[in-house]
Amino acid sequence: MSFKVLVDSAADIPFERAIAAGIDVIPMPVTIDGKTYLEGVNLTAKDFYAEFNSFKELPKTSQPNPSALLECYERSLSNGHEVVAIHLSSGLSSTFATAQIMRDSTSAPEKVHILDSLGASFGYGLLAISAQEILTTASSWQEAEARILDVRQKMRYVFTIDTLEFLVKGGRVSKTAGFIGGLLDVKPVLHMTPDGRIEPFAKVRSRRAAIRRLIELMEQEIDRPEQQVVGISHSACYEEAMMLAQEVRQHFTVKDVWVSEIGCVIGSHTGPGVLAVFYQRKV
Repeated sequence: MSFKVLVDSAADIPFERAIAAGIDVIPMPVTIDGKTYLEGVNLTAKDFYAEFNSFKELPKTSQPNPSALLECYERSLSNGHEVVAIHLSSGLSSTFATAQIMRDSTSAPEKVHILDSLGASFGYGLLAISAQEILTTASSWQEAEARILDVRQKMRYVFTIDTLEFLVKGGRVSKTAGFIGGLLDVKPVLHMTPDGRIEPFAKVRSRRAAIRRLIELMEQEIDRPEQQVVGISHSACYEEAMMLAQEVRQHFTVKDVWVSEIGCVIGSHTGPGVLAVFYQRKV
């Protein structure tokens, strides 16, 4: 069997790691002040965050064009691959639902496997990289799917953010949570729920305390760290991301720590100043 893993650009896999893993990335649209761009094609994270504070309104995101999904699936099929398309959490985007519909329009629906990541950013990216590794050793799709879903169940997404303002405006967390955060001037810690939605998890008084809370959670939850690559993502706060990576290495004997920049799709809803950590936890 030959499989090709496809992801949305919201997986935030660094270009060189996607190439090394043999993963194809489908660009997602981002609309800024009335003009639509394709992430990674004519819009980079560097330019996006440099201009973020000058945008007249919060950027808007949408799922890839259905025809673009179909084209990507068909290209892989024509190259002799079965398709494993892992899409942005259904709790955040309609891409997964559209992908299921488009699968039935392909020339070989039985060779197109659509999975809901139930995640976002580089945690979703790590899931896809793990899926690619699993597919090289699995004896059947059924075996591979079970192993991929096991990784998905274990994947933990925890992050801290300077302000809930953008998540509230984009409808990703409730206005009540945003009001409380602003009123108390807290630094919230949030997480992805098992059904792939974003919820506040804890409140602390400072950025440093928020980072400590991320490490504490890892200490409580991480499963066999020596076998794991831990992911860290940031939006325009590279130095803090590297500090967090150092903290992870000091506290845990991990296989590696990979740092990724949060892209334009996820950044449209969070804004700059996000620091996230992704790992597999005990279940």
